[in-house]
Amino acid sequence: MNERVTDNPIFSTKRYYRVDEAARYFSVSIFTIYRLIETGDIKAIRLRGCLRISADELRELEERLIIDI
Repeated sequence: MNERVTDNPIFSTKRYYRVDEAARYFSVSIFTIYRLIETGDIKAIRLRGCLRISADELRELEERLIIDI
């Protein structure tokens, strides 16, 4: 199986992901993810004071990025 798919946080059972996990998946900096949150391109919530992004939100972002190409 493709290593990227097995390491892909979206395909695991987690419901929410940290900013660094989202950045690693999309191969961008954490600052890019924070900027996307700030501009409203990604919705994030705070759990125990830490920003988290839902798996559904990451899937939607991925679909939007693929469509935009």
